[in-house]
Amino acid sequence: MNDTTSESGTTAVVTAARVRVMEDPVRVGAPVVTLAHGEPKIQLIREDGVVRAIDVTCGCGEKIRVRCDYS
Repeated sequence: MNDTTSESGTTAVVTAARVRVMEDPVRVGAPVVTLAHGEPKIQLIREDGVVRAIDVTCGCGEKIRVRCDYS
């Protein structure tokens, strides 16, 4: 292993021959997490007039069901 190679064998230094200059910005790193769009929605699921579950839909679209057990 030399000064420019890591233990995994990847190069730790970017040489000038591998660099490009661009006018447009370029994101480096992990992707940005998008925030929820809109308000969450709640729906009661009734059976014979009794709430058996609650459906929650996040503004991002993710859904979860909470089952109600009255025993």
